[in-house]
Amino acid sequence: MLKINKLPFLIFIAFITFSTYNCGGIKPAATGKISKYVEDFFLGDGKMQYFVKPLEYVSTTEDESALDATFRRADKKNDSVTVNFSVLLNKNNTVNKVVIKNGESEYVSESVQTFFTQKEDEKILHRLSIKTTYADYKTYLLNQTHSITVSTKDESETISLTKKSKQNIEKIILILDDLL
Repeated sequence: MLKINKLPFLIFIAFITFSTYNCGGIKPAATGKISKYVEDFFLGDGKMQYFVKPLEYVSTTEDESALDATFRRADKKNDSVTVNFSVLLNKNNTVNKVVIKNGESEYVSESVQTFFTQKEDEKILHRLSIKTTYADYKTYLLNQTHSITVSTKDESETISLTKKSKQNIEKIILILDDLL
């Protein structure tokens, strides 16, 4: 089970890793915290980057997880979204499939990147990243009923939003609709 004091550390590491890996943008004083759910960053040439702060998830085995998303706006909503999340698995096998279900439909990621794995008590914490379109992000991840199944060659785990995160999804949707 994730220890409460490690979750902010993991989120911080993931954010720094993503910022270094993906953009190298500068956050000027005029932008920043839009709300407690979304931050914006000016990248230059009229381009903006948005960071949807981590939402809390829980697995079927009651383990804590978290998910955040980052995307750029260059020309409306056509840019890709990078979705980073953590999940606890029993083994340190490579994650080869991520399926996001929203009711009857599902999204299967084409590739999964592993940032790092770390031993947490008797399980292994996997920090993962997938890319999707903004339309798929909105359809599959910006709703209260979705679930995410992470699979390796011999195990899988499903995570779902916590009650608190379900309440925050509506606010995030309104903020992003106003921004874009």
